[in-house]
Order: sequence, then C-alpha cells, then structure tokens
Amino acid sequence: MIRRLQRCLGTTSNLVPLMTAHVVAGALQGVSLVLLVPFLRAFLAGEPSGGWLAAVVATALLGLTVSCVATVRSYAIACYDVCGSLVRTLGHRVQQLPLGWFTSATTGQVATAVSRDTANLSHLPSIALPQIASMSGSAAVIGLSALLMEWRMGLALLLALPGTLLCLRWLRRAVRGEFATSQAAAEALGARLLEFSRLQAVLRATGAAGGTGTGTAGDAPAGGRDGATWGPLEASLREDHAAAHRAQHAKGPAGQAFHTWVEAGVVASLTVGLYLLLGGSLDPAVFIALALMAIRFAEPVGMLAFYVDPLHQSDVALERIESILGAPALPEPEAERATSLRPAAGGGLDVSLEHVTFGYVPGRDVIHDVTLTFPARSVTALVGPSGSGKSTLTRLVARFWDVSSGTVRVGGADVRDLRTQDLMAQVSMVFQDVYLFDTTIEENVRIGRADATDEQVRAEAERAGLSEVVERLPHGWATQVGEGGSSLSGGERQRVAIARAFLKDAPVLLLDEVTSALDGVSEAGVTRAMEELSQGRTVLVIAHRLSTIRRADRIVVLVDGAVEAVGTHDELYDAGGTYRRFWDDQSAVDRWRLVGSGA
Repeated sequence: MIRRLQRCLGTTSNLVPLMTAHVVAGALQGVSLVLLVPFLRAFLAGEPSGGWLAAVVATALLGLTVSCVATVRSYAIACYDVCGSLVRTLGHRVQQLPLGWFTSATTGQVATAVSRDTANLSHLPSIALPQIASMSGSAAVIGLSALLMEWRMGLALLLALPGTLLCLRWLRRAVRGEFATSQAAAEALGARLLEFSRLQAVLRATGAAGGTGTGTAGDAPAGGRDGATWGPLEASLREDHAAAHRAQHAKGPAGQAFHTWVEAGVVASLTVGLYLLLGGSLDPAVFIALALMAIRFAEPVGMLAFYVDPLHQSDVALERIESILGAPALPEPEAERATSLRPAAGGGLDVSLEHVTFGYVPGRDVIHDVTLTFPARSVTALVGPSGSGKSTLTRLVARFWDVSSGTVRVGGADVRDLRTQDLMAQVSMVFQDVYLFDTTIEENVRIGRADATDEQVRAEAERAGLSEVVERLPHGWATQVGEGGSSLSGGERQRVAIARAFLKDAPVLLLDEVTSALDGVSEAGVTRAMEELSQGRTVLVIAHRLSTIRRADRIVVLVDGAVEAVGTHDELYDAGGTYRRFWDDQSAVDRWRLVGSGA
C-alpha cells in the first residue's frame, strides 16, 4: 500500500524511511518498558537505581522525540502531498483524458476522488500507517523481551497472535466488500446530486421535484411529484445510507473475536506469571515488569482492529484514484517529434479529413469514411438530421477523440502529431451550451488569452457586442456571473463566448448551434458578432436554421455519418435530396401561425 500511495503522489517524499522512523519510535518505547526490569530489581532490593531510571527516562524521551519529528513530517505529507499535490495531479490527468471518457458516472468518480478519497488517503500517512508502524515496533520488542526474560509468560502472550491474525483476515474480507459497495453508492449519490443541481429548471418545469412539499424520504413517491424531493435522488440517498450502515456493521463479529483473542492472551500470560510468582520461581520485579509489558503489548495489538477501516478506505480510495490516473489519455508526440503547422498560401490554415471513421463504442461507428477539405479563410456549414455526426466531426477536428481510422489534418499536420497545447492554440470553439465560470465577466472573457491587456479585452468585447451587456449590469465588468453563468441570459452567455473567441484570435473556428436556443433579438446580435468573427478564419459552422448559413462558401450535407452532398445553397437546392427537403420543411414552419378562435 505504501508503494501504491507513493506512485499516486508522484513526489520525492519517501514514505518508507518515514515509516521506519515510526517503527524505531515504537521500539524505543518498548525498550523503555524492558529497562523497567533492572530498575525495579534494584529499587526493590534497596540498591542504587538512579542510573536505570535515567536510562528509562532517556529512552522514552528519545522515542518521543523520534515520534514527534516523524509525526510532523507525516502530517506534512498528508496536507501538502495528498490534499495538495495529489489533487493537482488528478486535475492535470483529467485535462489529458479524452472527452469520451467523461460520463455521469466518471464525473461522480472524479468528484469523489478529489473530495472523499483524498480525505481518506490523507489519514493513511498521518494516522493509520504511523500508528501501525509504531505499534509494530513496540509489540515486537515487548514480545521478544518477554520470551527472553520469562519464556513461559512470553509464550502464553504470543499464543494469541495466530488467532488475532486469522481474525484480521476475517475482518478484512468482511469489511472490504461492503466498504467498496458503500464507496460505489457514495459515488453514484455524488453524480445524482450534480445532476439534481444542474437540472433544476427541467425538474421544476415538469413538476418532477417540488420545492415546498411536505413529503419525506420514506413516503416520497417514485416520481417525487407530490413531495419536496426527487425520486431518483431519494433512492440514491437511501442506498448510500444503507450501504454505509452495512459497512459499519460488517466488522462486528470479526472485531469482537479479534479483541477476545487479544484479551485471552493477556489473561493467559498474567495467569502463568502469577502461578510462577506464587510458586517462587519468578522474581517479583520481573513479574511486575512483564505484567506491565503484557498490558502494553495488548494495547497496540488490540488497536489494529481500529485501523482496519482506514486501511480499507485507503485501499478503495487508491483503486479509484489509480483508475483515474491510469485511464488511457490521448498519446502526445515528443517535443522533438511534434509536427509544425504549415499555413496556406493566402494565410490561415486548411483543415481536412481523409477517410475518417469514428465510433464512441467499438463496433458502432457514427462517422463512416468521410473525406472533406475545408480551405483556409472559408466558411463551411454542416447540415443534416440530428445524430448524423455533425458535432462529432467538429470535435474530431479539435481532437476531443482520436479517429478509429483515417486522418484529421490541421495546417497540413496530422492532429495526432501535434502537441495538444499547439493544436488548441489554433482552434477556437463556440458551442450552443456555453459554460461560464463562477467569477467576473472580465475573467471569463480573459480565459481566451490570459496575458491580454484590459484594453484588448474591452476591444474584443466591443466587437462581440458584449459591451452593451456590461453597461446594463450593476457592477459592470466586475459582475459575478454565477455558477455556469446562471445570472446571464443565453444570448449574453453566447456573447461572452464569442468575445473569448475574438480575444483568442485562433485561425480555425468551430461553431456548433450557437443561435438555436436564442430569441430573435439575441439571435440577430449574436449572428452579427459571428459574421465578424468568421472573417479571415477557417470556419466550420453547424446550424439547424438553414437561413443562417445560406451565405456559407460551401455546405456539407451529412446523413447517418456519411457525406451525401457538398455545394452552395443554390447547387444543393437544385439537386434536391435531403438539403432541399430540409429547406422546404423549414420554410413551411416559418410560415406557420397560430390562429385565434375568432379568426
């Protein structure tokens, strides 16, 4: 476990010497007890005992000093390496993972890993392992010394060890499975809580979760419509509670058997010692010292059961964290082998797909042998039915995933031969669902280029039409946008995203359903900003409203993950097919009107 934790920490901190120091500290405590034998002999015989007393005190103080130094270092590792460096390592690893790795389950796994799992692991170097190491050192010295001073008492004491070891294995089997189930339930609950918080608008609009009901967890209906709770969340809460309850009670029988064996060993040792003392074959000083040592021996051995839970919690936490750290990331080329981008003759970057096939699940392709070229400084629109692969195709250009076969090129270079930071520097993305961080508007825009000056931020905001939004807000640029940008409207969030793209000034621009959820006024403003943003860039735009992409240089029609047709609006309309049906259907919808009963 120490080696596994060391691998996860990935630091220069070495836990093995630290645990050795705790063992030495425990051994010194045991030696101080052993030195009581000559001290008591001299004291009870009326002989000078000051030297032995000084040895006892000095050994105990030395053990205390070693323990204090090692404990301070142990807590430093728990605080800085586990709660600090490990969280940063997880965050860095998450940034390297392909987006296909992220699901509701893995999102809950990450949330659990950086909160509960790291908290559990912090107890390993600070409490559990030091205590176990110290107890092992003192128990080993006491047990060996007891055998040497009075082998019959020592043997009676050590005969309890096989039984305690068997009980510990029983305890491990009993606890580990239930605790793993408890952790899985906690992870599922975390994912459900995130879902519950994010979907409040949907839940309230559909009445799936009441806000003022009087129902309780026990009587909430499955759908939660008549109570103040949401059925799936209540089910997760109940399962988490039940799993935690089972995990806490799983160790009961094995724990009781363990302590019974430890106490039986102490009683047997004291019984043998008392028999020998009364028979005159045991020195009273030795009996007193061995009795103290037997009781002291029982304490560390008996405490082992209390550290079974932290050990198993840490074991499961390590497995969960290792599953994240060991998740396959997209391969990165070495710096010296990374390919350089080649700008097109007129400036900008060409984008191309050559016989690209891709599927999220092996054996189920959503893109089928697509070959396309998007010339530099041109606007290409992608249209097609829902599920035809439009969004997937744009994300393959940004290398959110690697293709199953074929090649995606940006600036003539295979995206797999580009370092992620180099590729991302050339691509800006504006999607339908804009997520803003819970900070100021200015900081959300500045994410596009962290080193931008205030003047540059404001200039690009003006081009994106964001300045008029800022002027209406109570605190201007310092306005907090709330989690996910909840305090702004959809159109305002889109303008922040466009201003961010302006500020980044990348030569390749990916636009995915940017205006589909906006009202007419917001759509007009965002459309004007997008038209200016598209100038001089290689643009791939997805839009269901065909009127917004009619002036595109080219339109690509995708159906079932394959290219059906490529051309201008007029060419595609004259050719008939899917594009013409789409255009005619939307024209009919635009002419649709509600008619009053009196019309």
